Order: sequence, then structure tokens, then C-alpha cells
Amino acid sequence: MGAGPVRLTRIRLTGRGGQGIMLAGAILADAAMRDGRHVTETQEYGPEARLGATKAEVILSDAPIAFPEVGQADILVCLSRDGFLKYGGRIVPGGLRLVEETSVSEEALDRDLCRFPWRERARHLGLELTMNVMAIGTLQAVTGVVSEESLEAVIRERVKAAYVEANLTALREGERLGSGVRAPVVSPEGKRREGSRHGFNDLQ
Repeated sequence: MGAGPVRLTRIRLTGRGGQGIMLAGAILADAAMRDGRHVTETQEYGPEARLGATKAEVILSDAPIAFPEVGQADILVCLSRDGFLKYGGRIVPGGLRLVEETSVSEEALDRDLCRFPWRERARHLGLELTMNVMAIGTLQAVTGVVSEESLEAVIRERVKAAYVEANLTALREGERLGSGVRAPVVSPEGKRREGSRHGFNDLQ
């Protein structure tokens, strides 16, 4: 009997320079490696550096990854309007888009998006600089692409001791925000149907 299909998930994280997109990508990649996945991670800054759109791309696979670039992503995590305008459309048919609710213009509200109040919740908790980690927590809760345990372990390793608890609080708040969202299942043909919390990975 031959081996089953290889799960491969292409994730693009985007936002404005200074929002911690690069750190979020590194945390996600390190957590996936802890989970035993093959991983590639690439990063790119916009020409305006701090204020322009930035992105980090992470590919997770059960097998070695031959090509490290993400063309069309399976999952988009977006923290800013600039990032959505630049990368919001670069996703496979039926792909999953998790976006900060203020990053989407009114004319885009009819699109198939999952919108979250990451900015408002970060401000409410006094954790404005941890919105990136909150978004990763939501990604974990919605898709299960990495384990909660690995994310927490990587945060404890990567973040300065004085900021660990704040980032763990943001991670758990993000997980809470995403806990009631059902991830879509995308078939190899790009057809979309409703899936379970961990359904997104089932057909990768």
C-alpha cells in the first residue's frame, strides 16, 4: 500500500512594518519544527521599511520541501490594510483569510473573510505590542496547524523574560477569539466546504 498524501500548508503573514510580522513567522516556524514538521520560512520588508507592508511566509510539510517560495497561500493572516491590499488576493481558491477587522475596507466586507478584533483586544488588555502573537493564537485555534504547547514553549524561548507573560496572555486571548470558528476544508481541486476546527489540515 502506498503512502498517503503529503500535508503541505503554505501560510502568509502580513502587516505593517513594526507590527512584529517577522517574529510571528519565526515563532510559527519554530513551533512547527517542535511538532516534527518540515519547515521553510522567508521574510520580506516593503520599501518603506517601518510603515510599508511586510510579509513572512511559512511552509509546513510532512516531507522535505522542494520549493521554499509561497505563490498563492493556503492561509493568510493579515494585521494591516496595506498588507491586505497587497497580499489579500494571493491565495488559493477557497483558502482561509484571517484578518484584523480594521484592515479590511468597507467595499471588501462582502468577501469570504474571517475578521477578528485583535487590535481592540490588545489595547483593552494593555498589550498593544503583542497583536502579532494574538493573531498566531487565533490561527492555532482555527486550524490546528501547530500545537498550543509548542507555541508556548517557543515564546518562552524567544521572548525576553520580562515580556513572556504578556505574550502568553495575548496568545491565549487569540486562541479564545478563534475557538468558535470552524475552519474551511479545501480539497485538492480547490473546492471549499465547511470543516471541523482542525479540518483545514485534513486534506492538505
